[in-house]
Amino acid sequence: MTDNPKRVTQTYKARQLKKLLGLKKQAKKVQAALLEISELASHCFDKEHYYFQLHEVIGSVVKAPNLFILFKGSITKKYDIHYYATQEGCLDKPDLPDSVIDVGLTGYMLRSRQSLLCNSDDYAKLIEEGEIIELGEPANSWLGVPLNLTNGDTGALVVVSYQQTLVFTQADKAILELLAEHISHSIEHMQRQSLMEREINSRTRALHQVNQQLKLEIGQQQRYQTAQKHLLELSEKFNFSNAKDALFQNFSLIANQVFELPNYIAEYDEQNKKWSYLGASAIEDINELQTYQCLNEYVSLDPQSMVLTQKEINHLIAFGAIAANEQQKLSLNKHIWLITPLQSETNNCVLLVIFKPDSEQAFVEKDTELANFLAMHFNLIAHRWQSQQSMLQAQDQLENTVNQRTQALNEANNDLQQQIEERIKVQEKLYYDANHDLLTGLPNRQLFNRKLMHAVACATMDPNHQYKVLFIDLDRFKLINDTFGHLTGDRFLVEVSNRILTCLTDGEVLARLGGDEFVILIQQSASLERAQQIAQNIINTLNASFDIDGNEIYAGCSIGITGSEQGYNKPADVLRDADTAMYQAKHKGRGRYVLFDQSLHTQLINQLNQESELRKALKEGALEFVFQPVVNLNTNEVAAVEALVRWQHPTQGMLKPADFLEMAYDTGLILQIDEQAVAHACEFLAHRDIIDDKALISVNISSRSLCDENAFDQMLEALSGIGDAVQGLILEFTERGLTDIEQCVQCFETLRNLGVRIALDDFGAGVASLALLYSGELDFVKVDAKLIHLAEDDLAQRRFAASIVAIGHEQGFIVIAEGIETELMKETAENMGCLFAQGRLLAEAVSSDEFYRRMLTDIESEDITLTNRAS
Repeated sequence: MTDNPKRVTQTYKARQLKKLLGLKKQAKKVQAALLEISELASHCFDKEHYYFQLHEVIGSVVKAPNLFILFKGSITKKYDIHYYATQEGCLDKPDLPDSVIDVGLTGYMLRSRQSLLCNSDDYAKLIEEGEIIELGEPANSWLGVPLNLTNGDTGALVVVSYQQTLVFTQADKAILELLAEHISHSIEHMQRQSLMEREINSRTRALHQVNQQLKLEIGQQQRYQTAQKHLLELSEKFNFSNAKDALFQNFSLIANQVFELPNYIAEYDEQNKKWSYLGASAIEDINELQTYQCLNEYVSLDPQSMVLTQKEINHLIAFGAIAANEQQKLSLNKHIWLITPLQSETNNCVLLVIFKPDSEQAFVEKDTELANFLAMHFNLIAHRWQSQQSMLQAQDQLENTVNQRTQALNEANNDLQQQIEERIKVQEKLYYDANHDLLTGLPNRQLFNRKLMHAVACATMDPNHQYKVLFIDLDRFKLINDTFGHLTGDRFLVEVSNRILTCLTDGEVLARLGGDEFVILIQQSASLERAQQIAQNIINTLNASFDIDGNEIYAGCSIGITGSEQGYNKPADVLRDADTAMYQAKHKGRGRYVLFDQSLHTQLINQLNQESELRKALKEGALEFVFQPVVNLNTNEVAAVEALVRWQHPTQGMLKPADFLEMAYDTGLILQIDEQAVAHACEFLAHRDIIDDKALISVNISSRSLCDENAFDQMLEALSGIGDAVQGLILEFTERGLTDIEQCVQCFETLRNLGVRIALDDFGAGVASLALLYSGELDFVKVDAKLIHLAEDDLAQRRFAASIVAIGHEQGFIVIAEGIETELMKETAENMGCLFAQGRLLAEAVSSDEFYRRMLTDIESEDITLTNRAS
């Protein structure tokens, strides 16, 4: 009998529909399971509870009577079984070695990194192939899927069946694989939540501990504040004239208020050998304190803060450290003791004893610290009380002592005040000395530079701010110093500074830079007219004679002026240019002032260039000498010749001595010129011997050749080399250059012993040094043309010139008139008594070649010569 096709079709559709309905129902279960897995990690933080719930969720979609979850650490390579449950229920995690897991189905699955569905036949095949080792009872059906965490750990979720009726299918495998990824995320989320929960709990516990500690510290701080408050009130309000017991009783009350416990203060009286109680608080029976005496005696042996509990007291009693009878032992064991010494001297021990029932919490270290704090501050108050008592007992003696000490203190203060005032004076003097000239009291270079720097800065910032600087140099100070001595020179400088000050007004600064150099700074009304007026007043004032120690002294000055109109930036440049202008004033004849302009600076540069050119000329032998005869005024015959140096300059032509000798003297090149002059003179004397001429030759020599030891020795060596011919040589020295008279006279004597004649040149051009005229070392004195010119109309000057001739007759030297350019000057020289003279009127200077030619053609003898006269 065949089935109805229509009925068969309906049956097939029913089966398919039933199957689809089953799959839909299964999908809903899976979807619900996924949702439960996601929610499970959000509200379940306990690990065991989490896995138990997870097992139930998995069991809702796949039958899993036996289930375990494990992970292998990516770093440690160790297995950790997170969950293990059988059909009998959750069991303790089995203690399986990692090596056992590695050789089982779980290890095989993790190595393959793929899900594994295995029945008994598959199991046997894997054993046969050597992939696994048989361990324990084989499962009827085994299903495992891998779990992977983001930290690299790998794991496995495994369900096992030992029942013949329960066999896992590929559908179960697919479901577990679908759940595996969600389970991995859920486990990680649960672990993070669990870790966070533990961290929160840990921090909560820590905060609770901190809070408890803070409460304790606040309580301790409050106790300290209470102690400080009551101790301060005791210190401020207690009448320290009261008895000691009152003070200690107040302190006992403070200890009770701080600790809220009974206490007493015991003192041992060494004299009476007994304990007395100075104060007690919150103690009902005062007589009971006698039972604690054995405790006081123990602590007094080595007074220090201590806490004694019942256990410690019993040990001390057992060791005999505390001598207590049964009643005392019973009384001591009822309490916990905190003891702090207030005073611990050998003959006076005072103890603060605080106690509480032994049923309460023992004293801690902070209690001991607080008790020590109370004791320390109370000791200060007790010392104050002791001082007050001592003061009351010896008030009269103390007042007397105070009066005596007050008087001594006043004397000491007065002495200290005097020392301070003296120190201030010393400091002021040191500052004054550092900034003022010790001789004149004027500001020195250092102070002047600061004032000048301020003036330059003001002028730089404000074009309307003007200043002027006057640089003053005395004209004859060195001569005054050498003639009258340094003491007179110092007094002279003081008088000079006083005279200059009379020419200034307030605000105009006068300073001494050193030696005979003074400077003036004008800032208020610093016009050029004012600077010129001051300069002329100073010149006029200093031209008047000075009376120093009975000596009538004349000394003029030369002044250089510059100012802000030059646009200076540095004080050194101001002083440099003022100094330059002053030297220009000296060069123009002294006794005047010169305003600085850029031409003077250019002139300085020219002088430096001239110095370089002169050095080159000396090196190349470019200097020449011309000869000017000295004529006998009676016979007009040549008695001698003077060799005068000339310089054939490459660009300026022939230069006379006045054009470069001053510069040569300043730079020291004069020594080389002197050396060449002596050499030319020696050459002349050699020619003279050839033609047997009797005319002498004179050359001008600088005084520096006398003062320079090496130069003088070289001159003597050169003169010694020409033998007797040296007797025809005259060395002329200008009056101005001979500053050290004594040394010069010694050098003259040495030269004259060698045969050289000595002449004093330009006599009368400056301050005539009569000491040289009477030295006995001069052969000739050449009167300066200036003196002869003055003698033409001035009777006094004529008499002075005549006196020089008279002194020459007396001392044995010949007077020669210089610079004779007119008949009147010649007549004046003859009236003075001069037998010899030289000058352009009498004979022009000629070159050495011309002069030698004339010597060879004109060899007539002379009736009166300088040679036989000087002899």
